[in-house]
Amino acid sequence: MATQTKTKQSVYRVGGLKGDHCRDRIEHTLSHLHGVSSVKVDLAAKQVAVSHDESVTSSGYIEETLQSLGYSIQG
Repeated sequence: MATQTKTKQSVYRVGGLKGDHCRDRIEHTLSHLHGVSSVKVDLAAKQVAVSHDESVTSSGYIEETLQSLGYSIQG
C-alpha cells in the first residue's frame, strides 16, 4: 500500500525582494527543492507562497534556502 504525502502551503514574509529578477530566482530555486510542488512570489506583498509536502516545513529547508539566496525571513 502506497503512503500518501499531504500537501501543505506555507507563506513567508521575505525581506530584500526588489524586482522580477528576485522573483525569478526564488521561484526557480525553490521549485527544484525535493517535496516542493509550486512557488508563487508576490513582490508587492513581499511574500513567497510555497506548496510542499508536510515533511519540508519541519526540516526548515525552505527558510534556509531563502536565506542562502540572501533574503531575510520576517516574522
